[in-house]
Amino acid sequence: MNQCPNCDITTSQDVCPLCRETIVEAEDSQVTVWYPEYDIKEQKIRTRISRLAILLGSLAVLICFAINLIVIPQFLWVFYVAVAVFYVLVSLSHTILSASHIGGKITAQVISLTILLLVIDFMSGNLQWSVNYVVPFLIIAGILLLSISILRVRLNWTGYFSFLLMMLAMGFVPLIFYITGVATVLWPSVTAGSFTVTIFVLLVVFANQTFMTQLGRRFHL
Repeated sequence: MNQCPNCDITTSQDVCPLCRETIVEAEDSQVTVWYPEYDIKEQKIRTRISRLAILLGSLAVLICFAINLIVIPQFLWVFYVAVAVFYVLVSLSHTILSASHIGGKITAQVISLTILLLVIDFMSGNLQWSVNYVVPFLIIAGILLLSISILRVRLNWTGYFSFLLMMLAMGFVPLIFYITGVATVLWPSVTAGSFTVTIFVLLVVFANQTFMTQLGRRFHL
């Protein structure tokens, strides 16, 4: 960048746009970087690792499925392997290697962990420990993490809005489980629902204008 000593401006041109004097590059001038540098090579490596992981995970599930059918077909333990591989692939491809939004990563982790826990619970005798206790508090943890992330960025939190709405909607899933008879313990479901309502009310009270604007944009109100 070049700096004009007469007009005290910085420009990329060799001639000052104000006084039209020839100017030279300033020794202490710094170029403002508005966007982070996109490393194509690094992104290609991440994509290759992600695709390789998906390929190896799929092969592992297929091999385990064949072994399961040959050895003990009466008990399909391959589902344990399948959901575990699914969660590992989501964590690796979307959470670790991806440059996705942190809100999306938190939401993906909560959803994939919920699926993993529900399948393990169902396959191990449907003891309902997942729907009664773990899933409600997992959803609470997800909403809490998103709320902390929003507090850190303060005014620039609108990028989290869609993910926060998804998590708030999930906050009522434990209550739905209890009403439909899937869950049998009430207080964890009520805790998750109450926490969800509390966060929603806080958003309406302390970020009313921004919250309602974003809500109108998402639902065309």
